[in-house]
Amino acid sequence: MMADTSADTNTGLAAEANIIDIDNVSVTYAAAPERPVLENVNFAPQPGITLLCGASGSGKSSVLRLINGLIPHFHAVTQTGTVRLGSKSVADMQLYEIGKSCATVFQNPRTQFFTTEVDSELAFAGQNFQVPADELRKRSAAALRDVGITDLAGRSLRTLSGGQVQKVACAQAVAQTTPIMLFDEPTSNLDPAAIIEFAALLGRLKAQGKTIIIAEHRLYFLRGLVDQVLLIVGGRVAHMYTGEEFFGLGAKAQELGLRTLEKPQLNRVPEPSPAERGVHVRGVQVSFGGRRVLDIADMCFPEGKVTGIIGPNGAGKTTLARVLCGLQRVQAGTIEFSAKPGRAFLVMQDAHRQLFTESVAQEAGPEFLAQLGLDQLADRHPLSLSGGQKQRLVCATALSMDVPVLLFDEPTSGVDYHHLKLVAELLRGLAADGKTVIVISHDIEFLNHCVDHIVQLAPLG
Repeated sequence: MMADTSADTNTGLAAEANIIDIDNVSVTYAAAPERPVLENVNFAPQPGITLLCGASGSGKSSVLRLINGLIPHFHAVTQTGTVRLGSKSVADMQLYEIGKSCATVFQNPRTQFFTTEVDSELAFAGQNFQVPADELRKRSAAALRDVGITDLAGRSLRTLSGGQVQKVACAQAVAQTTPIMLFDEPTSNLDPAAIIEFAALLGRLKAQGKTIIIAEHRLYFLRGLVDQVLLIVGGRVAHMYTGEEFFGLGAKAQELGLRTLEKPQLNRVPEPSPAERGVHVRGVQVSFGGRRVLDIADMCFPEGKVTGIIGPNGAGKTTLARVLCGLQRVQAGTIEFSAKPGRAFLVMQDAHRQLFTESVAQEAGPEFLAQLGLDQLADRHPLSLSGGQKQRLVCATALSMDVPVLLFDEPTSGVDYHHLKLVAELLRGLAADGKTVIVISHDIEFLNHCVDHIVQLAPLG
């Protein structure tokens, strides 16, 4: 068990810190003053699992920020109403106080890391609360086991895939042993097997009496787990359901703009023929620090088609994308382009890295913004957008580049059903124009909407 110092910091608050009360709260960001992001929200989750669902930009992440204190202590906002943890107002608490009772997994986990490798990251929060070293080691080891990533112990965070990073962020939250746990799109970069493992983790945390709040677009894996569901529309709680009521909606969920409530199955599509024109990968090998991460004998991505790349987290999918667009050197092999080489554009998994200007309109022209439903946000700063909106903005930038080869790395992370279909139609349109379109995705629902071919990568060793 925890030594004296840590016992005081966590269990002292635990009895009442499970109690969250959001009372008639409205929030307007200073960066987007034209409309409130949340309006008259009333919400009092109990121990168990609460799901927040709704369209991209509807306010789900902002609800989480109210609870973990990033609103109002970090984000500049105008706020009315009260948010309480136990008997205390969040506005009157220090962030370190809130951190004793609340752990968060961000939508982009890399933005919450403070160290350079897995073990130190898992220990970081506890060190700040003066948890003894022996206890920290026990917590970290237990969290690695619970999340199923003991193989990542000691690894540099820079060498991990997006899905592996997301798992580390979950382990970091588990290691904090707080009574409240917040997850913002926690499965956006996870492969199907990892999603099943994450669902099992949630079940164990729920059995421990945690109060768990999840903002998610992927919904099917939460069947039988969630106790309460809030549908958020335009910053308002449009409907509250029990878990049973929500998963009884069936096909009506898509009428509400939500993803499928049933586990999707990948359509059977052929591998591309090596005889087709396009991009050919021959004998390519890539290693990092003496560790082989990519070894491809022969692979083709044909012109005028959408080819999906699938495979588990850490299989080398993003590394392959970087090779194809010239961002990653190879130790052996060649990349052959039927079209003019050197003309490829990659929409990265982390959209933050590709947003450079002061406004959405400066990132891409109005016709491209309109195609992706972003024209009403033209005057906003790109970094003020939701995760899904940022993802679509970089897709709009890709359209404006007019290159023959386009690569998309998890383009639907943080994207609702309506915009999933929009991105799928975009990719189909690019292929119809003769482009070579390559998409890396774990999102089976999305792949079923757009791909002509599938190639699969497997981890080496």
